[in-house]
Amino acid sequence: MHRRSFLLATLATLLAPVALRAEEKKEKKNDRLPVPVKGDRYVRLPTMALELYDKAGQYHMSSIDLILQVPEEAKFSEKHLSDKMRMAFNVIPYEEYARANPAPMVKSLALEIARKEPGTEMTRDVLISKMLFR
Repeated sequence: MHRRSFLLATLATLLAPVALRAEEKKEKKNDRLPVPVKGDRYVRLPTMALELYDKAGQYHMSSIDLILQVPEEAKFSEKHLSDKMRMAFNVIPYEEYARANPAPMVKSLALEIARKEPGTEMTRDVLISKMLFR
């Protein structure tokens, strides 16, 4: 009986730091975005699922989550902007998209589209939250 309680106590003391580290990682994960400049806010756009085809006609899928840094007074439809960006990204050939790191291309194209839309002309930055290839 004493042996079991000793083993359980030892196991609990060994696992306590692991639980604390997991909690710290969770806190760090939530603090990823920098604090926006006074007068700015972050707007998360709906996930964009890109349907890309290569020269052989094979289907490739990529999903992108973007976050815009806009002025607080900016009024626009996140869904409309996301759809417009998705249509622009779907035109890109897969070979060009996957040739190198597509993040700079996605960021510059998204920023260009956002700055042309009414309400988001003063977009400060586009952040890529998640980018998956399937």
